[in-house]
Amino acid sequence: MNLPQLKQVLTDPDEFITNSQLKTLALEVLELIPMPGIEGSPLDSGDIMEVVLRAAVGTTSVNGVTTNTDETPNREPVMDWLHTLDKEPMLDAVNDILATMAMAVLDRSRSRTVCIDFMDNPFHGHPADEDEFRRMQARDGTTKCHRYCTAFVLAQGKPLTLAVEPVAGDDSAADAVERVLARVELYSFELDQILMDRAAYVGEVIGVLRATAPPVFPVKTGKDSLRKKLSATASYMTEETICEGKEHEQTFPLAVNVTYQNGDRGKSGLKQTGYAAYGLEDRTPRQVARIYNNRSRIEKSYEKFREARALTTTPSTTIRLFYVGVGFLLEQLWLVVQWAVLARPRRGGRALPVEFTFSDAFLHGIERVLDDELGWKTKHRTNGEGLPPGYEHGLG
Repeated sequence: MNLPQLKQVLTDPDEFITNSQLKTLALEVLELIPMPGIEGSPLDSGDIMEVVLRAAVGTTSVNGVTTNTDETPNREPVMDWLHTLDKEPMLDAVNDILATMAMAVLDRSRSRTVCIDFMDNPFHGHPADEDEFRRMQARDGTTKCHRYCTAFVLAQGKPLTLAVEPVAGDDSAADAVERVLARVELYSFELDQILMDRAAYVGEVIGVLRATAPPVFPVKTGKDSLRKKLSATASYMTEETICEGKEHEQTFPLAVNVTYQNGDRGKSGLKQTGYAAYGLEDRTPRQVARIYNNRSRIEKSYEKFREARALTTTPSTTIRLFYVGVGFLLEQLWLVVQWAVLARPRRGGRALPVEFTFSDAFLHGIERVLDDELGWKTKHRTNGEGLPPGYEHGLG
């Protein structure tokens, strides 16, 4: 992936970086996503990507952008262009761009701990194919969602996104994890550990993870034998077997970490947590828990990603996936620019700037430039009359 303007900024930055430069960098990234477009159309992909970028940074819809601007095409031709996106080439491009930006700030000689996770985006509407969505606990007024399997690496104090894969309704967790890890294995660094949540506690998924690197994940407490082991009053290391006597049987080192909840979140008493601790057999349960807890930072990444997700009611799964990719790409660009260009060099690592926030500084800065360039409407015509005669407005 060729990103000449980003390369220039990262290798030879000026004294200041402007909102206009941030917008230029964002468009350079997005315009690498292939979009066939409409033959003979007066528009080009740059026109479409500007509308998409404005929708993303403002967490609004394409319709919201085209309705409130003077210098953009109508919604219909924009959506016609977006419907020409081809899912697989688009997804490959998104992952390739994520990789290019991640490797710009990663030391290639170091091994890395990778975090795998499943992310749910609530879905409202009536899809053409019932196998397209997954079920989740009720949120935002729906139990339907589009699910994505993601991979992160923790570096420079931030979680960089390595890969994103959609998980269709009939997709197994093991297949989705395998696809994501296949993308991660293309990176030039070695994997020394994989961290995952309780979704990993499936024999088939454990097998997929172990084929790449030793996994660490918390266990579920359904089995009687496991509940007995987790009833301990002191931390210890042991073993446990899942899917015993079945095709995907796995025996794993179990770290039982016992802590005391001294009023934390209104709770008290002992708390026992079990972790499958592949590759950490020589560590204490507390050390295993500390290693796993690094994974909690990816929740912050999801919060940021959602601040750059364009809204849509389209039934097209490809366009929805594209908007998800745009959100992750914008967050990755912010992290890279923040660390490489704005963080202050110091002994022990760079000091990240607190003022260069994702929403208020990065996204809002791009938004202001696009508002000027796209002719965002700042006044709206009234009827010149106000309330009809006889209405009691009650305003004094």
